[in-house]
Amino acid sequence: MPKRLRILTLVFWPGLVQIWSGQETLGLFLAALFGFSLNLSIMARWIWREVFPPGWCEFFGTFAILAWIVSSSYTIWWVVFCHPDHHAREIDKLFREAQEAYLQGRWSVSKDRLEQILARDDCDADALMQLGSLYLRTQQPVLARRTFLQCLELRQGVKWRWEIQQALARMGPT
Repeated sequence: MPKRLRILTLVFWPGLVQIWSGQETLGLFLAALFGFSLNLSIMARWIWREVFPPGWCEFFGTFAILAWIVSSSYTIWWVVFCHPDHHAREIDKLFREAQEAYLQGRWSVSKDRLEQILARDDCDADALMQLGSLYLRTQQPVLARRTFLQCLELRQGVKWRWEIQQALARMGPT
């Protein structure tokens, strides 16, 4: 089953897709909003009927349904149009162009391609590593250090740990 279809199976509880894909804050907000409104709806309808005035039960139920619909719609939109797998071919093409430009000494073209990759997928450790190397090559150690540290924070950045540590050691202390 393709990765994007597996993500869509998580759409049944708002926020799961966002948490799974690295958008923890948004995911927790959506899950809490839906869970809170669903719990209020259940409590108002079946547990504490006399506590809530008439009409509140329907309001909470409607709000829970709307929260689910909005969250599901956003998730489906994100998976179809914004998921990094959707851009995989374009990212691969841009990365090859960036490497070619880097090897030919066309630094600005390479930087532009790498930034285009990161605009599509800001968790691309390979692009961050290449961009950090580019900053080192063009005598921009502050940007290189920041980019390398950003790469290390990513799960995929672990494969570059040794190279990044060597580059940071060559740059010296901050």
